[in-house]
Amino acid sequence: MLMLNVLLLAKLNFASSPFKTDSFYHKVTHVKDLCIGANNISTSYAGHIGLESDSERSPKRSFFWYFEAENDASNAPIILSFGGGPGSGGLANPLFGQGPCSASPNGLVPSPHRWTQHHNLIALDHPIGVGFSYGSHVNSSRTAAYDVYDFLQKFFVLFPNLAGNKFVVSSGSYGGVYVPHVATVIHEQNMLVARGRGRPGAIPIHLDALILSNPFTNPSTHFRWLLQYRCMDHHVFNSTDCTRLYAELPTCLDSIDLAYERPTVENRRTAFIVCGSTLSNADTHGTVFEDIRRQCTPDSDDPVACHPEFGWVTNVLDDPATKAALGLPLDLHYQAINREVNAEFVAAGDMIQQHHLLYPPLLAAGIRVLHYVGAQDAVCAWPGVFSFLKLLPTPFQSAFVSAPDVPWPEEGVATCRNVGSGAGNMTYILLQGAGHFVLKDQPALAKAIVERWVANEPFLTKGGVHVDHAL
Repeated sequence: MLMLNVLLLAKLNFASSPFKTDSFYHKVTHVKDLCIGANNISTSYAGHIGLESDSERSPKRSFFWYFEAENDASNAPIILSFGGGPGSGGLANPLFGQGPCSASPNGLVPSPHRWTQHHNLIALDHPIGVGFSYGSHVNSSRTAAYDVYDFLQKFFVLFPNLAGNKFVVSSGSYGGVYVPHVATVIHEQNMLVARGRGRPGAIPIHLDALILSNPFTNPSTHFRWLLQYRCMDHHVFNSTDCTRLYAELPTCLDSIDLAYERPTVENRRTAFIVCGSTLSNADTHGTVFEDIRRQCTPDSDDPVACHPEFGWVTNVLDDPATKAALGLPLDLHYQAINREVNAEFVAAGDMIQQHHLLYPPLLAAGIRVLHYVGAQDAVCAWPGVFSFLKLLPTPFQSAFVSAPDVPWPEEGVATCRNVGSGAGNMTYILLQGAGHFVLKDQPALAKAIVERWVANEPFLTKGGVHVDHAL
């Protein structure tokens, strides 16, 4: 095993954890001369951590890339970031701008809009099978969330100086399913630890807030409002196709209702197949679902042809020099999109469940939830997201429904609706200049939003007064 540097090893406090560094697989590299940020500042570590049931004969190993905050890393909040899919690698996020560098056609370049200026960032290839993570797969978000908890407990053995820091979970798209499951498992385990009933020696994780970007979370509201966006609000489909699809919408919604009422694997799988295939079965005439302002005809053999940035990320991570810097074997291929993982989650019916109902207990416990959503996205269209947030049975529901959408100071940039003091307990921001990939489309605005959210500082002022819709 490749051990950490001497300074880090000197900080280890084995007594605080059930794990010792020799009790689980870990190979961690102090990354040098790669992903150098602005002002030539960048300290990062990358590697694999073996999860429960991992063995040499049957591995189960999560890959992470941890970037230290430029400012006061020992006290800076931690943001855990992973991809969606299901089956998308998590390393695209730091290389889209969260990290100190971004992928470009010519390799890595410094990112002026990095989240790592004031935050520690852990980019995780989640679940097993995506990115550089490898070994035994899982096929449900709940099981995968326990893998994340196991990973974090072991991560804090290797980096105990971070164990007491504020913790934030961030993702988008299918991360709208992953995030509430990960947060729920962390919260449940924290409560068990507090009662002395958790995993022996487990440390509490100081979960403070969640960040969701253009998420798929509640299948019912997602599909209920999808045609409204694609046919009525915007002409992504033509009128003939829209008439046909609207006639098929009741069958889709009925199948979701049945899956909610009788949540068998077969009912959940059938509902996803009925809704997912039916309501997208139309010609967009070149309009890009992820950003309806763009025109592009995708190549059936290249799923990211209309999004070359994903290709840049893959080229960088599959480069032998990058793998050497990350301490990886040359024969380990980066899985930007693992179709096998996707198929396994579909077959298990993971998509069609009431994932949104995980949020009320989290919000009631004081865990803050931010949704910031690109308005130009026809994949996870904003009306479906906004609908499920308004209907959530939480202590904030009435106040959230009646709160105004306050415009950004610059006209046409965004609107913000929040409940609670500071940045809010429950906050929804709609960004006009972004599609599905807000981080890519509006990196400066995303950075500003995230910094205020994590610090719990009000986003906007109105007439010199902070806009806080406190209960």
